[in-house]
Amino acid sequence: MLLEVELVEEPVIIRYFKGLFINPADSLMGKIDGAEVEIKGELCPRKGNKDQLFLYGKLDGNRIAEIKFMCALCDPHMFVAADILCRLVKDRSREEVASLDLAEYEGLLGGESTEGFEHFKRARELLVLGILEAESS
Repeated sequence: MLLEVELVEEPVIIRYFKGLFINPADSLMGKIDGAEVEIKGELCPRKGNKDQLFLYGKLDGNRIAEIKFMCALCDPHMFVAADILCRLVKDRSREEVASLDLAEYEGLLGGESTEGFEHFKRARELLVLGILEAESS
């Protein structure tokens, strides 16, 4: 059964992943100088894999004004999850980021991906912690 689920979700992840590299001008990959939110985490839900995600953001009051990400050792699911997260959180507060759900994730993805959403949830939690830390500084 697990094999069937992976085969169903793989094309939607790969399509989005390839799209990340088509137009570099639209990319949210990179580092932000002077970021108030700067956090790293090893987040992969797969046993033995290590997605190292770096999130960089600037705040405007309690809202995210700008955000970018970088990945090291990331599988396509984490690249996709990080990009979708960054696209969804602009102009949102920590509370709004924490409440991002499956429907919002799949809306940008353009389909279903259980494993992709697991990666997304971990990235979302990392960002919420980073915002909380920045707000308390």
